[in-house]
Parts: sequence; structure tokens; C-alpha cells
Amino acid sequence: MKLDTILAGIVMSLLLLTLPAAASDYTLGVFGNANEDDTINMQDVTYTELIILEYKDQTLLADGKHDNRINMQDVTQIELIILGREKELTILDSADRTVTIPKPVERIVVLWTNPPEEIRALGAIDRIVGINLATYEKTDYFFPELMDVPMVGSYAEPNYEMIIDLDTDVVIMLATYPPLPDEVQDILAPAGIKVVGLDFYRVDVFYKELATLGYMLDTEEQAEEYINFFQSWTDRIDQVVEDLEPEEKKTVYFEQVAKYHSYGGAGYGCGVPGTVRAAGGIYIYDDVSEYSFEVDPEELVKRNPDVIVKLANAGNGGYTLTDTNELKEVRDEIMNRPEMSLVTAVKNDDVYVINMGISGGARKLFAPVFMAKCLYPEKFEDMEPHDFIKEYLEEWQNLPYQGVYLYPSPPE
Repeated sequence: MKLDTILAGIVMSLLLLTLPAAASDYTLGVFGNANEDDTINMQDVTYTELIILEYKDQTLLADGKHDNRINMQDVTQIELIILGREKELTILDSADRTVTIPKPVERIVVLWTNPPEEIRALGAIDRIVGINLATYEKTDYFFPELMDVPMVGSYAEPNYEMIIDLDTDVVIMLATYPPLPDEVQDILAPAGIKVVGLDFYRVDVFYKELATLGYMLDTEEQAEEYINFFQSWTDRIDQVVEDLEPEEKKTVYFEQVAKYHSYGGAGYGCGVPGTVRAAGGIYIYDDVSEYSFEVDPEELVKRNPDVIVKLANAGNGGYTLTDTNELKEVRDEIMNRPEMSLVTAVKNDDVYVINMGISGGARKLFAPVFMAKCLYPEKFEDMEPHDFIKEYLEEWQNLPYQGVYLYPSPPE
């Protein structure tokens, strides 16, 4: 392409670079995302052309062809990605691996339970041709579409021969839990099968993973709508939380399923400590460095939390639960602990039980909404967190709304 042709295209599209980017706190990990925002569009074409002309510094993701050079082939690749006509796509997965996958991705094996939920939300669950044991065990109530899909072993011990025989394009698995993606890739590489590590449980990278999955499946628009669905709820929390005065913020003790077991908050931006902060609370164990630890009851009483949130695992995370009896029993046990009688949360009846059904995978994003309602019911009078789950199940998962996820309901 002649220089004057390039310049003409730049003049026509330079204005795009002056437009504000959509609000985002993640960088889409797809090669071709030259300006390293949250999407691939004509701004990336322009940005790459400016790099070629040495008006912009090179970026890692501008190398759309992933051949360690930035030239007009990368511009062509970006244009093909925009049109959905690329023959292959290079991504950065959550294990910080660079993986080039063939397009289109039509045959997927999932080695753990979170990916099917997100793949279904993006309208591509029919592309799953193999599932792990834990996913198979949920097919009778949560994944009916996968009832007849072959089970390819457990996460720890996948049946590699079966994965190969299924003519798999891509395997999706956890990023950092053994077996690691590189180990599985080494075994499947001779068959031409690509392995991608995507967690779908870490709130800090969840949107990035969803957007990446959208590009893998050629469902970018659905992924954007799905992300917007979650943000429409979490933004409501953010708007209230950012206006809280320090003295208004409530202190929170979060207890695991096991009695007097909790999570440390020092250095952890996601997980339970991050959820409490996102809900506008002060996490009472922010000074503890252990990820998970056993609580000293006397020390807990001294820290005197305003609110206690207890995790339960009843009725398959709540989805198959039909009444509040099990959650009530869990709460009553806390309320009746003699050593806790003088704790503010117990004296004021501010003890809540949250079921695991709002703490796994994408549903981790439900937890700050429920927790914010428990901490500051007077500030969220017009917000019903169960509506969040209802829309998620009915509109995005094609499932009937049911289950029990919180006890008791926060006061109006």
C-alpha cells in the first residue's frame, strides 16, 4: 500500500483517536488491540498505521500477526478481526501465555465448571464437545444442555485420548491450578489442539476474560452486552460507596463454611476482602497475610465487627434449595455462640448467611451487591439483589429462576 493511501486513511480516522474510550479497567488481551483498550476497532487500525509511520510507539498487542514485526500485515489482520474473518487469533490467557488458536473455534472441551456458564451466556454452549467430571455432575440441574456431552475425566486426570478423539479445537482450563496449561498443551500439541487458561472466578480479571472469550467465539457483541449487564448493577454500588464518609463504613467479619475460619486481607485485592471493600465495608482482617486462616474467637470479639457474613453451601449453592431452614440453622449457630453475645453484629441482629451460589464464577459479582444491601439497607432501599440473580438465570443462562441465596433478608 502506498504511503499517500495510508495517510489518507489516517486523516479520515484520526478523529476516532480523539474520542474518549469507553469506561474500562481492563485491557483486552488479544493481539490486534494496538491501542490496548477494551476492544478491537478502527482505532486500532489507525494506531498501527501510526506505529508503522513512527508517529506512535510500538505496543505489544499491535503485532496482530504475532510475528515480532509490525507492518501492513498486522493492519490486515486487525481488519479481518473486526470483520470476523481472521483464520487464527493470538491471545494472552490468564496464565500469561501467548496462545494462537485456529478460527473459527467450533469444538471446545472444558476441564472445569466455570467456563460452560460463560460460554452459554455468549450463546455458544452447543460448541462444547467434552466436559469434566464436576461439570457432568451438574447436568441434571444446571447444565441440561450438556447431559449427552462426553465426560473426559476429572480436572486432575483428564482423558487425553478422548479429548483428541473428539477432534477438539480448544481446551479451556484453569490458569494456575495443576495440571497447568503448559503441561496439558505439551500432551495435546501433536494433535494440533490449543490449550487456553481462563479462570472465570477472579473478579479482578473477569471482564477481561469474558471479552477475550467473546473474540475466541466470534461473539464480541454478546460479551460486551454481558459485561454491561454486570456493570449496570455494580455501578449502582460504586456510586453509593464512593460517597460514604469514613465514620459511616461498617466493619465486617466474613466466616467460611468451617466454623471460625476466615480469609486474610493483606495484599488481596479480590476474593472476600475485595468483595467487602467493593460493598463499602471495612474488612477486619486486612492486617492478616494468610490467604485462609483459623480465627481466634477472643481476638474476633475484640475486633467487634458491625456485621457478620457467613458462607454456606446448601442446596447446590442455593439453586436447588426451596426454603430457608438450612440457612437459618447456620445463622442460629452463630447467634447462639456464648462468646459472641457481646459482639455488635450479634447484638444488633446484623448476621447474614450467604450461599455459595452467589460466590462462584460470574456469580462472584453478585456478592458485593448482596453484601452492600446487608451493610447499608437504608441506602439501597430501591435495590433488590435477587432481581440480579433472576435476570442472570433467565436472560443469560436460559434457566428458571429458583433457589435461596441469602438469609435473612435485610431490613427495609
